[in-house]
Amino acid sequence: MSTIADSVKQCIDYCHERNIQDPVEILRVAQKFIVTGRQLEVTDPSVCLEGETNYILVNRQDVLKSAMEEINPLVNPRLTLEVSFYGEIATDYGGPRREFFRLCLHEIKAKYFEGGLKDHLCDDYSVIGLIMALSILQNGTIPRFMSPDDLQDLLHSDSPSKCIQNLRTGFAKLGLYEIGKALPSFFNLLHQSPAVLLSRRKLIHILVPSFSEDGSNARYDENLTYQCFLKYLQAAASGIRGSITLNHLLQFVTGTDEEPPLGFCLPPKITFPSVDDANRWSFIPSANTCSNTLHLPRCVSGRFPLPQENALFDIYDVAFANAYFGKA
Repeated sequence: MSTIADSVKQCIDYCHERNIQDPVEILRVAQKFIVTGRQLEVTDPSVCLEGETNYILVNRQDVLKSAMEEINPLVNPRLTLEVSFYGEIATDYGGPRREFFRLCLHEIKAKYFEGGLKDHLCDDYSVIGLIMALSILQNGTIPRFMSPDDLQDLLHSDSPSKCIQNLRTGFAKLGLYEIGKALPSFFNLLHQSPAVLLSRRKLIHILVPSFSEDGSNARYDENLTYQCFLKYLQAAASGIRGSITLNHLLQFVTGTDEEPPLGFCLPPKITFPSVDDANRWSFIPSANTCSNTLHLPRCVSGRFPLPQENALFDIYDVAFANAYFGKA
């Protein structure tokens, strides 16, 4: 296997030779040259992913602390990260890792960047930079919370603060500092941007329903169920489902609350398994975040009708507020 320095040089040369300046395309090239081990995402649900990973076990109740303890000693951070949360039943083929990065970066932003860099925590910024670099390279959330001045210092300052020096060290462990220096447009990915709430139309476009054959009884029931789901999306988009937003729904299905820059390897979809009893909780949705699939239980005409709309929407609220893997 080539060294990180060799791989970074290959990435930079490849982009220069082809005049690649779009930051998303640079990211695609960097991922190809730098990430090693098992494939990052499932591309065929029928094929089991195999290959070497960096396995980490994380406490959801204290994500960042346990993440720093697990990631700091990694010998080869280029390997695909495989994440498990304490007590949760899920094999990570992409979904738990995306959820892990989302939670980590939320805490990193709050503790290490809001209100300015924290000099008294400067020693932490090396592993923080590594976590940020891993998230960028491994289809996680893009960290867009650094101030313009800090981002400028990260790339160009000749006398940076200790926090920035250590942040550079973390980025450099995966070659992203060197790539940013050679291809400055790459760091446009990190520019601050206002939080973007998903629109109902966008989410409907992302979540493609997988219907049965036209004219079948199953298709009739699926249409009824999907129609109710669309009404629920409208209610969530209008802010009348309490704290549930459309971003929560995307997170429930994929592990991330925003579409990654490189998109989803497997397009998110909705399936409609039939219920087998009249218990209203049979209609609670479930998801497979590694295949980006929402399982939306459908009614069965003449036997198991949908619950009343208010009751059904309450069931959906319970599901989409849940962030745990392998738990009801």
